[in-house]
Amino acid sequence: MSTHPTRRRWLLGGGLFAGLVLAAVVLFRLSLTGLALGGFLKSAGASEVTYQIVNVSPWRVVIENVGFLFKARNYSAKRVSMDRPHWWSATLGHVKVEQAEVPVAIEELTGNTPPAPATASAPAAPPHAWPVEELSFDGRLLVQANGLPEQSLNLDFHLKQVDAARWNGQVKLDGPGFVASATGHYDLTHSAGDFAVSDVALDLKRWQGFVTRLISLPDLTKGWEFEGQVSGRVTGRFTADTLVAQGEVRVREGRVNDPGRKISAQGLELDLTVTDFAKLQARPGALRITELTTGALPLRNLRAEFALVGPERVEFSTLTLSALGGTLAAEPFAVNPGRDELDAVLLVDNVSVAEVLALTKDLPATATGKVDGRFPIHLDADGLQLGTGWLALKPGVNAEIAFNAKGLLTAGASPNSARYSVLQKVESGLLKLGISEMRLDIRPPDAPAGRSATLHIKGAPLDPEVKAPVILDLNVNGPLEKLINLGLDSRLRVGTKP
Repeated sequence: MSTHPTRRRWLLGGGLFAGLVLAAVVLFRLSLTGLALGGFLKSAGASEVTYQIVNVSPWRVVIENVGFLFKARNYSAKRVSMDRPHWWSATLGHVKVEQAEVPVAIEELTGNTPPAPATASAPAAPPHAWPVEELSFDGRLLVQANGLPEQSLNLDFHLKQVDAARWNGQVKLDGPGFVASATGHYDLTHSAGDFAVSDVALDLKRWQGFVTRLISLPDLTKGWEFEGQVSGRVTGRFTADTLVAQGEVRVREGRVNDPGRKISAQGLELDLTVTDFAKLQARPGALRITELTTGALPLRNLRAEFALVGPERVEFSTLTLSALGGTLAAEPFAVNPGRDELDAVLLVDNVSVAEVLALTKDLPATATGKVDGRFPIHLDADGLQLGTGWLALKPGVNAEIAFNAKGLLTAGASPNSARYSVLQKVESGLLKLGISEMRLDIRPPDAPAGRSATLHIKGAPLDPEVKAPVILDLNVNGPLEKLINLGLDSRLRVGTKP
């Protein structure tokens, strides 16, 4: 049975019309897609927008060579594709961005640059308002800061809608001197989420400039050079109004150097568990330094336990180190990193008298022996100040002293006395004294004004043929601190006054 000629003409005409409509729809979609993409980027504040649409259908859109200028920085992507298996739904489906380049300015992250001019961009929508089911992103972050070489980090980001109320995300970053990965979850019902950052590794020497601009450090650290391997992890929860994060921070192979103040630290290690990053609170952590040098004074094997109580208080429960042939320890103390002062009490154990005297300027004496002691110290913008304390010869330890100060012992003595010639030999260094008692009292409470210390020495010449016991009491007038030379060209500072 043949089709009626009129019906055949209707079918042929209908087919041609449908083809024309389909062709028009495709061309219209190309035009609409271009208009939508360009309009969206421009409404967000972008300019110089370029792109090439290579494929448009109800279930797939592919755009290549996307580029635009935003806040004076160039953004680009090799390809952006949208796969819509449920093309009848009001969603872009799976959006995939490939080979993108995204500049990140440290100054903008920290708010150190003026805000950009206002644009017509709409506020960011919450995840449930995004017309996507899944978002994949791969490319590079170009980390920038004024005066620093640009650093490139590979970025792999994936966001997926689990159901109507939940989203999951993953991100990985890696590049020279930096590696990190993180996962996150967002609950629309409670407008809250959680995240976990793991496998963080940072080369501090390479990234020092960026880190010090991201984190506000005390003026004490200005001019310091940092090296070391930083690692750790961070977990936390957030809502629209709050962010709570905690984690662990570790430093290995650390090195700090301040050429201006002649301070350096080698072999620095840090273990710290932070309970609240926003409040700068942490449980007692451990600090270890193999060698710490301040001018001419080497300090070794520093060990400290400390806790962060807030941005203005660090509490040290223990601090010990090896110095001057013995051990120095501090009683528990606290410090405000933002202030130019520190108060602590030092406990001295088995310290070498010879090494202590080597720190003094032009002292007319040499000595051997070991001393113990206890004295407070105060550091501020004016340098080191010593409080009321003492150093004394360690019981049962042999000690010797030799002078080179004519008149020290014979001043006021009669040249006709039997002991005069012996005292002359002692004060000129021809005879050494064996010491049985030696004590230095620093700023004794009953001392007259202007006297900073008193030194008591009891001994006898080492020559067995010379029988002339010597008891010597000396007064130190004027600032005791000026006798001590730590080799610092500038004042020793511990922070900055507000």
